[in-house]
Amino acid sequence: MKRSWQPLASALYLTAVALLGVETLAGCKGQSTAGVEARKNAKDRFDKVGVGVARAQASQALEAGQFTEALKHIDKVIVVAPTDSKAHLLRGRIVLEMGRLESAANEFKYAHELNPGCDECCYYLGVVYQRWSRDEEAHAHYAAALAIEPTNAHYLLSEAETLLALNRVEEAKRLVDDTLCHFEFNSALAHLRSEIAAAEGDDEQALHFIELAVTLAPDPTLYQEDAAVVAFNAEQWDRCLIALSTLPEATIQRDDLLRMQARCLMLTNRGSEARDLLVRLESSVLSGKAGTTVEQDLTLGYIAWLVDDLVRAEGCADRLIARNSKLCDGYLLKGLILEHRGEYESALVALSKACELDPDRKVACDLMLRAQAATLALGGVAVITVR
Repeated sequence: MKRSWQPLASALYLTAVALLGVETLAGCKGQSTAGVEARKNAKDRFDKVGVGVARAQASQALEAGQFTEALKHIDKVIVVAPTDSKAHLLRGRIVLEMGRLESAANEFKYAHELNPGCDECCYYLGVVYQRWSRDEEAHAHYAAALAIEPTNAHYLLSEAETLLALNRVEEAKRLVDDTLCHFEFNSALAHLRSEIAAAEGDDEQALHFIELAVTLAPDPTLYQEDAAVVAFNAEQWDRCLIALSTLPEATIQRDDLLRMQARCLMLTNRGSEARDLLVRLESSVLSGKAGTTVEQDLTLGYIAWLVDDLVRAEGCADRLIARNSKLCDGYLLKGLILEHRGEYESALVALSKACELDPDRKVACDLMLRAQAATLALGGVAVITVR
């Protein structure tokens, strides 16, 4: 007799329904361990994405100069991830830009505690200490940053420049020489080597390196003004004029650079050009309220005398004496003009006063003696004595 398969099928169906009911009830009572872990991982992934987005927004706002907005974004990150060293580093950079140095230092220190290998933490701490004029501590932090990341040119430059500020020129030079292989074609490093050479009194080397910096720089105008100054100090007048000629119009019209240009023109036998340049400067200044400066009257006065523009030279001399009766140059220039006119007794009075005010000024004392001799030769009585 055949057994019917229907009762067996019914039994299996009921068993399956019962098992499904048990699983369903278990699901209603609570989550499985695997489910909890999955949800936790999903939340962590979501938080990480959110932190990354907020940090990127803070960084973008910082770069755009929107510091308050940047601070709002980064503070949201720190609430979610209070031990995120990158977040504290970025917060430090933001408050540093806001001028809150104490707060910035605390952020950089905490970020460094969280990540001792953070070179940027050390570097920005150096920046804070440098702004506090604590150069020794700034140097220590720049050195720590460079030790962590020895191929970072910015860290090298910061450490070397701090050594120069501390007047530790030999150490700065040794530091640069020891790391030169990493930065051989770096324009900023060439500029730094120019500064070191200048600090050592080697104007020729300083000029070589500043001109190398100009050659290597993507934007040569960054260093052209320094190149002009270094060339002037090295008494390379033509090279100074070349460097000045490359500067933007707004820069070259500065009083100090115009005076430098005039001196170079005078020293390259272009005295009339020098005088005319300074006359234009004088006219523009006198048309305003400020009036001429001591430096302007000194430069124009001597150049005018050298090109026989005695009226203008005397005007400068008189202004110098009226402005500062303790300044040797006003009397020296006045004496030169009077001597040129043959008024030796008056010249002797002026030159004696110049020598009295600055006994170490050899030219003033030599001219006084010459005027004294001329006065005696012409039958006058030289009664002026130097105290």
